[in-house]
Amino acid sequence: MYKRFAIEGDVHGSLDLVPLAVRRKLDLAGLKLSLAGWQALSRAERLALCQLPVDTDEDIAVYAEVLRGFAARAGVALSPLAGAPVRRADWDLAGVRARLSARLGPGGAPDDDALGRLTEEERYAIYKLADPARGPEKLRALLGELGLLRDDGGDGRPPG
Repeated sequence: MYKRFAIEGDVHGSLDLVPLAVRRKLDLAGLKLSLAGWQALSRAERLALCQLPVDTDEDIAVYAEVLRGFAARAGVALSPLAGAPVRRADWDLAGVRARLSARLGPGGAPDDDALGRLTEEERYAIYKLADPARGPEKLRALLGELGLLRDDGGDGRPPG
């Protein structure tokens, strides 16, 4: 079973948009799939891509092979991710802490105990939504959903 975040709304019912859980899997596989490409896949294929595990290097290799097969059947182009390779360490406790501190200020991020209780999928979602290029609304909503919301004035910036 994959993590379904409430902040994603009906994404999981319709699968018209790429869920955060699949974005993590695509990042780990080092592949980019456009929204149009995602929508060209059958619903059964999209659901399979949500459910397939990526816990080990072998799982990731199988995931990439299955995705390539689905894409080939649908005539969808896949491309490698631009930039540095994505690693699980990017959203480990230290990575999430650093990104949240940069985004919310040193006092705005949840403590290490709270962050340490999160699953990998939850840490990934925080890491992605704490990207400085994104607005703070979804990050704040996710932190609230996960019970981690800090009192920072409501705008994603540190108090003061």
